[in-house]
Amino acid sequence: MSHEGFRFDDYHVWKEFWYSLNHGWHHIEYVNEFEKFWGKGSYPPEKIVLPKEDFDALVDRLNEPPQYDEKIARVLQRKAPWDE
Repeated sequence: MSHEGFRFDDYHVWKEFWYSLNHGWHHIEYVNEFEKFWGKGSYPPEKIVLPKEDFDALVDRLNEPPQYDEKIARVLQRKAPWDE
């Protein structure tokens, strides 16, 4: 990387200069925000490839209403530990 020709009175290019030193726009604005939300080391996200039949079965299952389960209903009615 060459900074030849860069003058510090070129205030309109300071942002581009510092972004170029810090691995570019993508890393600063996307990767850091992604890892802030999902945790350190989570970028790049895992890629899962499903066969067409498995994908269709997954979509059908997601579109079905959930089955009522008494055990799950009891757990959902309990207070969270941080609320006690």
